[in-house]
Amino acid sequence: MKRLSFYIALYIAIFNIIICISCEDKFKSFPLINYTPCEENDVVFNPNIITDFECQSNFILNNVEPVRNPSESPFNTSKFVGKYIDTPGPHDFISINFDSAIDLSENTVFKIKIKTEISGELRVMLDGGDSPPVFISKTIDGDNGWGIYNFDFSWNLNESHKELKIFFNYGQELMGGIPNVYYIDDLIFDQYLNPCQDVQKIPNILGDFECQQNYEIINSSNNIKIITNPYPDNINNSLFVGEFIDNGTDESDALIIDFGETINLSENPRLHFKIYSSITAPILAKLHGASSSFDIANNIVKTGEWVNYIFDFSSADYDYTSLKIYFNYGVTDGDSEQIFFVDEIMFLPAPCDEPLVEDCSGVITDLNIISDWNCQQNYGIENSIPVVNNPLISCENRSQSVGKYTDNGSEPWDAFILNYGNPINLNTYNKLKFKLFTPSSIQVLAKIEGGSAVEKWSDFSMINSWQEFSYDFSDSISKENTTLVLFFNAGQSNGSNQDVYFIDNLRWEEN
Repeated sequence: MKRLSFYIALYIAIFNIIICISCEDKFKSFPLINYTPCEENDVVFNPNIITDFECQSNFILNNVEPVRNPSESPFNTSKFVGKYIDTPGPHDFISINFDSAIDLSENTVFKIKIKTEISGELRVMLDGGDSPPVFISKTIDGDNGWGIYNFDFSWNLNESHKELKIFFNYGQELMGGIPNVYYIDDLIFDQYLNPCQDVQKIPNILGDFECQQNYEIINSSNNIKIITNPYPDNINNSLFVGEFIDNGTDESDALIIDFGETINLSENPRLHFKIYSSITAPILAKLHGASSSFDIANNIVKTGEWVNYIFDFSSADYDYTSLKIYFNYGVTDGDSEQIFFVDEIMFLPAPCDEPLVEDCSGVITDLNIISDWNCQQNYGIENSIPVVNNPLISCENRSQSVGKYTDNGSEPWDAFILNYGNPINLNTYNKLKFKLFTPSSIQVLAKIEGGSAVEKWSDFSMINSWQEFSYDFSDSISKENTTLVLFFNAGQSNGSNQDVYFIDNLRWEEN
């Protein structure tokens, strides 16, 4: 029995040897898969790249470990990236020292790729040198995917910072002391692309310290400094704001905007701006003209937060050419360098449900305006179209006073007629405009007569709302017409003999 067991064991051993020998030629030898951070031999140094953790590792980042990219994707195809572990302290950072002033003359945008599960504030600061520190903050969306974050320092061109600091989850003390992991890559200073290049000017915005810097804003001694918003919140999350340093010992120190022409307050009479202040203080907004001024006082009562302030100049005359905003107005015993942060200085329209009350004193007659049934009533048409209260004050027409025209709706060609007595001068002002309020949908035929007659038809009107009508008579310049005729509900006889229409701002404008 023992001998049988021996032979069985021997047979099995021989069989295994035969099998291994027969498979010997099927075994392959594979080299270990191995990468080095840079396999190129002809890399040209790019001074704008801080590090890509591969061939352009031009600065050593302390406390950052080069590792294999944990998530190669179309957003980051690099094989190697940096791994940074943020410690529990609220203000830990990566520091990059350039030893000399950072050159922002051509490449002003710092870029960095980040992958993390942590959401929080990412703060990038320029420090060192002779210039005071500046920073820009952005929010990291901790979705564990690669994201690109850009920090534009183009407003800091002439400063002398030598150090770049990167704060992750700024200001947050880590709960439980558990470190946070951040993967970073492609730290670079790139060319500035002007985000305001195609932005259209909005004239009523005086300055937002970003893309709408439409007027020069100065104080008594120098320009207002544009800085990164130091206290973003729900009221003002703008990236940039203005820093106004007020001389609290000089009550005449002010923020000044010179328009160089009369400020048009007819459509946008309310001055608006945002203020962040550390102190309570009186403020005064004043419009200045050649011979007069108009001012409105207010007070800063909330500190440590952004607050909206509005100054309503609806009752002001319209001959002012400059605006001054006095902080600490009337105070001469304050701080000589009291800092106020200001943003979004603009003129806004009045609330649509408030009538526009105009002061007609000193108004110069404009004969291109037939009538506005207020300050410009130039052709004695008040008998045929008397002045009444606006039936619907709205954003389309805030006038307090309008004209009321009563039409014989049973007569298809009943009309309002204005005879100039002389040929109407259409050389420049040849577009007829007016606002109309109608209880039914009608067409208005505008006709000029007394020469070679010309007719222009409107579209059908909207019901119970103010609508502007416009007629182009530029093709009638040489026709020597002397009379303007308006047919309301032209050609129709389906109304009553007392159809009422409201009209406003009947005028000729440049085409």
